[in-house]
Amino acid sequence: MKSLLIFVFLIAISANLAFAQAGYIAISADVLGLDCNLLDIPGLVSYNAVHKDTPGATACSFMATIPACMTAAIWLSDTAIFPVTIGNSQTGVAIGYGACLASPIHVLVINYFGQGLTSPCCVYKPTAHPGAPSGEIEVVDCNDQLLDGGALCAIINPDTSCPCWATPVEKSTWGKVKELYAH
Repeated sequence: MKSLLIFVFLIAISANLAFAQAGYIAISADVLGLDCNLLDIPGLVSYNAVHKDTPGATACSFMATIPACMTAAIWLSDTAIFPVTIGNSQTGVAIGYGACLASPIHVLVINYFGQGLTSPCCVYKPTAHPGAPSGEIEVVDCNDQLLDGGALCAIINPDTSCPCWATPVEKSTWGKVKELYAH
């Protein structure tokens, strides 16, 4: 029984370490993924998809559809940062970086025609590519291992009732939870 518990514990640790290597896809106002406060204004609105918190990756796949709460905006196009970009943010995109890169990695610009009518506190969250076998955001690390990544939310038109939080919305580790309560 004890050896079974150790085996399960080792599997859990290795899964968490793999996720820590994968990082997160964030929607951001800047190319470094530091500003998760987005605005919907009349005219061209561009948001950045940034791969954050990975020591090294060579590719990712995800989807970042227009949020339902951004009702009047119209998706125009994506601007690829890397030449190997297949698909688009609205139906699923796979991006090859061409080398092993450490984060932050600016991977895509998502362009909308905004109307300035989005209500405050509209959450914009990347999700899994619909073709991803894992059902998760996927990342290829520098050892060519396919890993499950996470997502960081952004807030469109934030106010005092919904400040932007740049924290993971999927997956976490027990160690990270314990860090929240450390003295």
